[in-house]
Amino acid sequence: MTTIALMHGWGYDARLWDEVRARLDPSLAVITLDFGFFGAAFSPERLPTPLIAVGHSLGALWWLAQASDAWSRLLCINGFPRFTATPGFEAAVPPRVLERMRTRFARSPAAVLAEFHARCGGHAPSAAPDCARLASGLDWLAEWDGRATLARRRGQVFALAGRLDPIVPAAMSLQAFGAPVFIEDASHLLPRTHPGICAHWIERLADA
Repeated sequence: MTTIALMHGWGYDARLWDEVRARLDPSLAVITLDFGFFGAAFSPERLPTPLIAVGHSLGALWWLAQASDAWSRLLCINGFPRFTATPGFEAAVPPRVLERMRTRFARSPAAVLAEFHARCGGHAPSAAPDCARLASGLDWLAEWDGRATLARRRGQVFALAGRLDPIVPAAMSLQAFGAPVFIEDASHLLPRTHPGICAHWIERLADA
């Protein structure tokens, strides 16, 4: 049986997917992974096969850059193959923006995390943050690059994007994926604001 594996983005935990999971067909085999930003264990070591991967934001990048051989199909939600701009991917986030965030996070992690959640339009998880793990996550955003995997496996990658996303601008999604499915009134938290659409697309991939 095909398993669906969900990975959240920076600043969140596996509970980001609660509303999506509640809308999925209960006959589907679904697991959630966790980066450990709020104390939960990071558990991607033994992934079942066959696997449909779903990633939000940094979670999508992780599937492309760090776990590219684990999945047969990938749904990127508010995702990207690389976070910072570079030649050939100029629509991404200027490196200086992320570097400034990393510097500020080292001094005032709580303030930076609160500002990030406010920009996303959602609240932080209720557990205490693991600031060292979150700092590592910012390093990953600076370093990881999954564009080669995306180019090689383009036909197996699908993308949902928020037209009003302030973290992953529409131009960045377009340059990354060519023709993502845009949700016109949506921002950066599609799993929370549009869980039904996310669940619909996960089920489409499961039925394919």
